[in-house]
Amino acid sequence: MNEHKAHLEEFEKNQRWFAQNFKDIVKNYRDRFVAVWNQKIIDVDENLKQLSMKVKKKTMNAKGVYIGYASDKPVEMIL
Repeated sequence: MNEHKAHLEEFEKNQRWFAQNFKDIVKNYRDRFVAVWNQKIIDVDENLKQLSMKVKKKTMNAKGVYIGYASDKPVEMIL
């Protein structure tokens, strides 16, 4: 398996874990960004840029980390 595919599969596992545990995540981390790696929450922050920097240091730039926003409010995106 090539490295890129392995990173993508790890990202998808972490994304599924976030979705499966979303109710508990919102209850504990409402209105914050949550970083998931190896199907565990590794850090949380209100600021996405700060969280990204902390995650890079903590994981040594590991690939496959999923960051989601814990909110029960609808999210609007402008593309």
